Amino acid sequence: MKTEHKIKFYPVGNADNTLIKLSDNTTIIIDCQIREGETDTNGIKIFDVKKDLLKELEKDTNKNHFVDVFVLSHPHNDHCQGFEKNFYSGKPEDYNDRNRKNEEIIIGEIWVTQQIFLNDLCSDADAVRKEVKRRKKLFEENHQDAHKSGNRLRFIGYNENDTTVDGLHYVPGETVNQFNGVTSDYLSFFIHAPFKEHLVVGKAEKDHNTTSIIFQAQFRTEKNGEARSKVLFSGDSDHYVWEKVRTITVGNNNEDKLEWDIFLTPHHCSWTFFNDTPYKDNKEPKDYALDMLDYKNANADVIASSVEIQDNDANPPCFQAKEEYEKKVGKSHFRNTAINIDKKAPEPIVYIIDDNGFTFLKAAQVATSTILTSPTPRAGRIC
Repeated sequence: MKTEHKIKFYPVGNADNTLIKLSDNTTIIIDCQIREGETDTNGIKIFDVKKDLLKELEKDTNKNHFVDVFVLSHPHNDHCQGFEKNFYSGKPEDYNDRNRKNEEIIIGEIWVTQQIFLNDLCSDADAVRKEVKRRKKLFEENHQDAHKSGNRLRFIGYNENDTTVDGLHYVPGETVNQFNGVTSDYLSFFIHAPFKEHLVVGKAEKDHNTTSIIFQAQFRTEKNGEARSKVLFSGDSDHYVWEKVRTITVGNNNEDKLEWDIFLTPHHCSWTFFNDTPYKDNKEPKDYALDMLDYKNANADVIASSVEIQDNDANPPCFQAKEEYEKKVGKSHFRNTAINIDKKAPEPIVYIIDDNGFTFLKAAQVATSTILTSPTPRAGRIC
């Protein structure tokens, strides 16, 4: 059977929502932005992310939709809107007919940073925090259910005392290939950030974006095989963070962890990846930001998850940032979620990864794509 994986970048305005679906039906959602209504304030049709997720996600033994891992890069509204209404919180065994009627998605394992415990979070981030606290308490009490799907939790980075807890934390420099209790033959995440210094409470409160989770995803099509595609995710991280990521990674002889075939632009194609804002005061991109983009592989793509990018003073998205990305990959390899297929009713940007690497699916291909059959159920899928 041919091994194929799928990545979807949803059109959600100046926000992020990405789905990874592996050939064994493992699913990972990175950030969420599930909006209500038919159109936005500009008359653009709002893509129904929830409806599409329900089509893509598997069902557990109780026939409830679930995702193996939900990664919250950082608790800003543009990265978690719709969480409270569309994802289930609470004991998995308490999922009831009301939750089922609302088609709430059960999360096998949640990934967050210590920043989830800061004050003054948006309402959806508060909902994430409540669920994280429930799961954290199970772990701290050494409860027998703490490591069951629907209760699993991971903190990315260090805690408030610059320390970690075995079995609860993943830190920069670590490679992770276990998702919702199952070791993957097909996917691994190399954790780049957040760093200790950015998780200090005072600094984190001043600049939440610097605490974003940054990681490189490597996709394989066979066990212990070579990576067929590499994708970089980084939330809303800025050029200061990326300078440190590059310096540390090169210093540790891990330059392959900086390589990318697909690069999701930080902060929705903001100028902050290249220099400080506003652009009019800092027009020269930093050398290390440009050097970071040179880790691209052949025919690499840049994705801007943002509204349509226009030549104006907006930031994000920033027109001049778009131009810098295009200098590196070419105009045909820069993709904006807001104008994919139809700018009045945009569709997700979809890639297939197989033995030949990654392939961008055009409109007709997306409509007819039927990949990912249902293999033998994996362990750890009972929620």
